[in-house]
Formats: sequence, C-alpha cells, structure tokens
Amino acid sequence: MPALALLLTSCATAPGTDPAAASVTQDATQSDAAEMLLSLDISAVSTIVFQNTTDLGHRSAAVVTGTVHRWLAGDKVTTATGNPVGAALLAEVEVIEVTENGGSPLQPGDIVYIPVTSPSLDPQEVADALPRDLDVVAYLDDALTDEELQVSEEYRVEPGDAEAAGKPRWPLLSPQGFIVTNPSDPGEQIWPFLGARAAGKLTDVLPGGRLDGLTEEQRKLVIG
Repeated sequence: MPALALLLTSCATAPGTDPAAASVTQDATQSDAAEMLLSLDISAVSTIVFQNTTDLGHRSAAVVTGTVHRWLAGDKVTTATGNPVGAALLAEVEVIEVTENGGSPLQPGDIVYIPVTSPSLDPQEVADALPRDLDVVAYLDDALTDEELQVSEEYRVEPGDAEAAGKPRWPLLSPQGFIVTNPSDPGEQIWPFLGARAAGKLTDVLPGGRLDGLTEEQRKLVIG
C-alpha cells in the first residue's frame, strides 16, 4: 500500500518500565464533536503502543503541545485505472511548546502538518466536518522524506489542499500519540486513533503523565 494511503505503518510493541497508568474507557461519547474525532479511529493500521507516556516520549522525534487550527484535505491515491485506494487528512497544528525534543528542528510558533488516514475517500468533506481550534498534544515521528511520500508507478496521486503543498509531514509515532481536549468538556481527553477517552487534564498525557490512552486489558498485551 502506498505511503500516502496508509501513513501509519505497523510496528512492534515497545516495552515499558513505569507503573501502570490510569485506566480509560473506550465507548461512544455524548458530544457530536467528540464523536467526529472518534470516527477517525485507525488503530487497525498501526500496532505500536507503549506502556506509559515516558517511553512514548523518549521514542518520539518531538512531543509538542499546540492547537489544531483546522484540518486540510490530503492527497488521494488511486490505481492507474482510477480505482480508489485511500486518502489522507492533514491536521494543521500550531506548536505552542516543545515538551520533548529528540533532535527535531521544531520550535514554538511553527506550523506542522500531521498526516492521518481519512475514514472517507472524500477527505475534504471530512476535513470540513471535523472540529477546529482543539488543544492537542502530539508525539511525532521523524518528518517524512520525499522518498517516503512517493508512490509506485501503478498508483496515481491527486494532490490535496494547495496550502499544504511542499510542507513537511510529521507522522504520529503511535496511535497513542495524538490527544485532544474534548471541545465540549475540558475535563476529558480524547485519543481519536485509539477510540479512547479519559477524565483528566491535557498535562496528564504529557511524558511522565498518568494517562496513556490504554485500557487495562490493552496494557496487559504490551510487552514489558
């Protein structure tokens, strides 16, 4: 599958050493905005999880706190004959603070584009419907290279939003690595790509924090 269609690839689980983090629930939320965020669940695309936020932070190229100002339609990928393969969304995030930096050039004030798989082959429709101006913590992997964004000859790419053209893409390290505050409930944090939510503050999901997005049953499956 081309990188533009599945922007989070499968990896092995990572060991953890810290005490078990606080538990979360994984069920439907009462908020329309939260339901839209939870519709982005793509946990089946990636298997990398960590037992705690400390390990998650140490493995990240950068951990940033910021604001998701908006969502943009990313590239759509089809076969050479026009059959749809997948589409991407881009979360446009203004960096407010770099909490942990593994050597990335990111600094406060930067705008980063985080690519995720669109749940629909019409990413513009999804981008327009998703809530904006969200408080976020993102655990980022290294920026994708031009080579990693290339697709093989049997695929065709329909470019996404022109505003993001040529801008670096910073993929998430893990489905655990994207946490937003519920816009309808500041006391609840949401992991869209785990389909999870938990009571707490956004600072609770930073490296060393008590919330990691996993249920107790999921945590038992993590090696460590």
